[in-house]
Amino acid sequence: MTLVNNPNQTFPTRDIVTVAILASLGGALSTFIGYLGNLINLALGVPFGAGQFMAGLHVFWIVIMRLLVPRFGVGTAGGLLKGMVELFTGSTHGIVIVVVSLIQGTLVDITAHFGGSTSEANSDNRLVWWLGAGAATASNVFVFHLIFFLGVPLAVISTIAILAFCSGVIFAGYFAWETFYFLAEAGFGPAPRTIEPQSKTRGGIVVRNISSVGFILFLMVGSLFYAFAVARPFADPYACDVVGLVENPYIFRTAAFAGSEVTVEAELIGAYIHIAPTNYTGILISSILALAEPNPEATGLRVTARDGYMIQFELSNVMTDKAFLLTENEDGFWLVAGNYDGSLWVQSVVQLEVY
Repeated sequence: MTLVNNPNQTFPTRDIVTVAILASLGGALSTFIGYLGNLINLALGVPFGAGQFMAGLHVFWIVIMRLLVPRFGVGTAGGLLKGMVELFTGSTHGIVIVVVSLIQGTLVDITAHFGGSTSEANSDNRLVWWLGAGAATASNVFVFHLIFFLGVPLAVISTIAILAFCSGVIFAGYFAWETFYFLAEAGFGPAPRTIEPQSKTRGGIVVRNISSVGFILFLMVGSLFYAFAVARPFADPYACDVVGLVENPYIFRTAAFAGSEVTVEAELIGAYIHIAPTNYTGILISSILALAEPNPEATGLRVTARDGYMIQFELSNVMTDKAFLLTENEDGFWLVAGNYDGSLWVQSVVQLEVY
């Protein structure tokens, strides 16, 4: 079976399957990559931006599919498919992620056009691909700026874009090419002329491509660890575990607190996002924890979202805060923290842990 693009170009089934598999992998692993970005933000104590150092991992998959299937339009189509997979696997960015991924794929296609054939694989050729991968990665910052962060100073956005560009050069450029070389040398995909016909053992191939092998293992092991030990993708969005140093751990559901709802007016003021004062109705965290009966030695509360994002609060402050509650929306529970910075308002809460 072939998919005809024009009389002079056909797409074999193998190429179609390659693009579909890589786009699906990239889309499905996007949540893991976002989790890595959150870890960097938390480590540096910033609500946004530093995580862009991992942004190149999103474009890595588009570059790989464009290298393995060297046909114009593959990057664009692959980017669109990857964005659709991200959307339907629960991306918090909604339909915007499809636009972002489509633009990134288009930029990779343009880069490939000017970068020349992968069969040459010379240093100038690779440099164009690497720089193009950086530009494709940085494009997400400007799209999000136009849609979500229009009021953010251009200097801040430019700094974050530079960080994303560097990430793209490293992860979507250098490591994508290293992975491409490894796959080509192992017999998958078109081989550059600089790779000689193989009379070498598989073990030797692995040793020579240790950096790309390590990178692939990192993605595989990291994503598996994230899926089984960190994230809770299949958790009931309207059930929240109350655990930790408590006498009566239980599963919180709003139905059990019927009649205990409160309504507060709160304004989300973040470094990059602002929501005007709005009325929120839900159950106070203090009421939820009171039923669990925290132990005397407990000092803090850890709030965890479905994707593994985690924030900590002083328990004494939480128990007296009258603008600190769980409310329901289409994604499940949302922690409304009216007396805190907007970065501490957690979406898709699945666990309250007293420690």
